[in-house]
Amino acid sequence: MTPKSRKRKEHKYSFTEKIDYSKTGEKSIWGSGDKETLEILHNLEVKGKWLNLAAGDGRYNQNLLKKADCVLASDIDEDALQKLQRTASENYKHKLDVKAFDITKTFPLDDNSFDGVFCTGILHLFPKDVLKKIALEIDRVLRPNGKIVIDFVADGERKRLNGKIIKSRGRPTYTLIEAKKMLEDIFKTYRIKMYVSELVDDLQKTDPPYTLNCKFIILVADKK
Repeated sequence: MTPKSRKRKEHKYSFTEKIDYSKTGEKSIWGSGDKETLEILHNLEVKGKWLNLAAGDGRYNQNLLKKADCVLASDIDEDALQKLQRTASENYKHKLDVKAFDITKTFPLDDNSFDGVFCTGILHLFPKDVLKKIALEIDRVLRPNGKIVIDFVADGERKRLNGKIIKSRGRPTYTLIEAKKMLEDIFKTYRIKMYVSELVDDLQKTDPPYTLNCKFIILVADKK
């Protein structure tokens, strides 16, 4: 049976990659995570209640569950969340909840309800006006002195396995300089640190499979 998320008509900001998560095995299709993000998570103080925003099938969710008191994983794709929930370690399932929603709209979450918000692999796909709306919602649900950890792809290039470049289809593309300035502006009321790295990632289970070559920013921000 075709999953519900594949039946629905996707709006312009739904990036589900046409994946049937019931056929992708136990591991995340996005790999085990890049080493810089994993190192930051390892060294970061993660406590209380965290929101894993646009979590997909949970590439970093286990890392959050190990340290946080509880984690709410969200995504627009219910099938990805079902896989995330199914594959979570039995040791941590009691700390995990999931909720499907569209991050470009008002989050169905209470004000000041999270100690941290984690979001990777998605925000670079939105234009600046949409990013600002998402940032306002993140700020609304984040408690005072809460923490944000996000990544943001810049100078990105996606290629099919035959070497042909995949066109952006209207998605914005940001240079590293543009991305840094934009993030500084959007989170100007926060105490921020930025870490810049590079990535070459072979993604074999997307539709179509592709290689991503990019620079990326990891932003760690504390709400004042």
